[in-house]
Parts: sequence; C-alpha cells; structure tokens
Amino acid sequence: MPEEMLILLTFLMMGVFILSMTKMILNHRKGKSQSKSQSSESGSLTTSELEGMMRRAVEQALTGVSGKIEDLELEVAKLNSTTPQLAAHDPSSRLNQDDEVLDVEPVSVRSKSNS
Repeated sequence: MPEEMLILLTFLMMGVFILSMTKMILNHRKGKSQSKSQSSESGSLTTSELEGMMRRAVEQALTGVSGKIEDLELEVAKLNSTTPQLAAHDPSSRLNQDDEVLDVEPVSVRSKSNS
C-alpha cells in the first residue's frame, strides 16, 4: 500500500507541476500581448496629427523665405516698370548680313618659360 500511495503522490505532483507551468505560460503570453497593444496605441499618430506636424514644420521653414520672395517680387516689378525693354521683334536690334566684316589676322602667343 505505501508503494501505491507513492505512485499516486508522484502523479499528483507531476499534474500540479504541468498545470502550474501551463498557467504561467498563458499568463506570460497574455501580459505580453496586452503590453504590445498598449504601446502601439499610445505610440501611433493619426493622419490628421501627422499632417498638422508636417504643416507646422513647413511653415517654420518658410517663414523667412516668404518675406524675401515678396521683396524680390516687388523689386522685379519696380525694375520692369522703370526700364523700357527692347522689343524682341525690333528689326533695328538685329545684325545685318550686309554689314562690312573686318578681316583679322591671327596672332601667335608665346608662353612664358623660366629659362
């Protein structure tokens, strides 16, 4: 009879060990999945939040440039209004093929050498 009790006690201890290990593994997996879901929810951005961040970054980068562009546009407008430009179709501005061409003889150039 003591041998039978020893066998039953051994099976009982093995069953408790297997059940406790299974419970610990399941609890670990459950905790791991919960921590992943919490971290992904808190670390993600919505589309509107991302667009807002990008819009603010672009506005900050262009604050100085936009003022300079406006100044340059005003300066170009002033220059265009004060100086008359030569019309592209004005025949007096073109070269005439009948004009006299001067013949120029080539000149040889010697290089300086330290001799």
